[in-house]
Amino acid sequence: MNGILGEVGKALITLQAEGEVVIEKTEELFVDEIAYYVEETLKAVKAEYKVEELESNIKLKITLQ
Repeated sequence: MNGILGEVGKALITLQAEGEVVIEKTEELFVDEIAYYVEETLKAVKAEYKVEELESNIKLKITLQ
């Protein structure tokens, strides 16, 4: 899968398996775009999570609580 769907899917799979994921800017997508859909999914399933910005506009970490 390419694009936003692929990046969101990979992030959610990593979150489920490891309890945290680091999302990084790609050539095509900004961190905020990917994180938005990951967070909306987590809100929809009422998951508790924490977002930590590692590098402004380049990298962030989402951790399940």
